Amino acid sequence: MAADKRIATIFKDQEGQAIFEVLVFLPLLIFLYTILFNVGNSINVSINQQKVTRRYFYYLIKGNSYLPSQADLQSFKDGYVSVGMSVIGFKDKTDGGAATGSPLAPCFKFNSFLTGSTDETCEEATEEERATSFIRVFTAYGICGETYSLQNGHWLALYGQQDGIRDPKSDPRNCSLR
Repeated sequence: MAADKRIATIFKDQEGQAIFEVLVFLPLLIFLYTILFNVGNSINVSINQQKVTRRYFYYLIKGNSYLPSQADLQSFKDGYVSVGMSVIGFKDKTDGGAATGSPLAPCFKFNSFLTGSTDETCEEATEEERATSFIRVFTAYGICGETYSLQNGHWLALYGQQDGIRDPKSDPRNCSLR
């Protein structure tokens, strides 16, 4: 009984402290929740885009192990002399709406109650801006295939010798993005 009276006198002046702590830290907790929610959604979208891109890549090649395809090789004649990688990327739309424009990744608004409302749109955000309230999620998928080299206007497969058998191979230098 005496212990209860001592504890009561120790905490006598502390009425309302828990409410004060909740009022002080609740905005911080809400802010952290919005960050977690927005970043988590962006990561989830990135994972789903990766699944879709990978599935579509294998749908396009349809079991063809000789990559890149002849159509891709013909489109590379203007700028490459050696090719060994086949890549596909996910895009939401192209810059300027043209089919030949730069691909744009899907854009997500990063909502925060502390920054307030802005008139900024995803299309208006430029590379020079340091702070923006948008997140772009880029996704690409590819595999390294047989290496082809351009000789006299024709693509020829690079072969290696293994036990006297001509074996198509990949040159690791041609399987990197530069």
